[in-house]
Amino acid sequence: MKKLLAILVFITACVSLNAQYATPQIAKRAGCTIKLDGEKLSREEAVELLRDIDGEDYSAEWCNARGWRTAGIVMMSAGGAVALCGIVTAGAGALVSAAGAVAGGVTGAIVGSMGGSDSAQKTGSEAAESGAKAGVPLINTGLVIGAVGTVAVIAGIPITVVNCKRMTGIVDKYNAAHTSPAESVAPAAELTFGPTSNGVGLSLRF
Repeated sequence: MKKLLAILVFITACVSLNAQYATPQIAKRAGCTIKLDGEKLSREEAVELLRDIDGEDYSAEWCNARGWRTAGIVMMSAGGAVALCGIVTAGAGALVSAAGAVAGGVTGAIVGSMGGSDSAQKTGSEAAESGAKAGVPLINTGLVIGAVGTVAVIAGIPITVVNCKRMTGIVDKYNAAHTSPAESVAPAAELTFGPTSNGVGLSLRF
């Protein structure tokens, strides 16, 4: 009976020892959220995790970085749409100018051939020139819109990248604070039951 009790106590101690060396939970950033061992945390759970990383509260810094990251993504998305709109507008202006130049040229040729005088030819040239300039306002407007959109995209890229790195850095601090050499290395011990050099029983290999 005493031997059985000693064995039970020994097994319990081994289980406790193994629990002390459990694999630490690894956090990873997933967009603007956190995954812990592959499970996505809710916003409340993430904030609770961030409130105590090695004795420091990183929840406010995380929220700030998340807000700037979102702003950077919005800038890139909206800037891309605006730039595309500018390109379309400039393209429409170019088409208007081309069509105006053709129409003005035809009108000028007709007027010039009918009048035959210098004034008639001049009137025809002015009509062609006026038609070519018809789309210039649209082209200029499109170029301005496209430039604004491009600037927004260029500005949004570093904002997004920098704040993604800030958030990843916070998660790395959590992992560093919750993973020490003693925790990360499991004890090289194995408890087995079976035949041994002294007969059948429990053996501890380490």
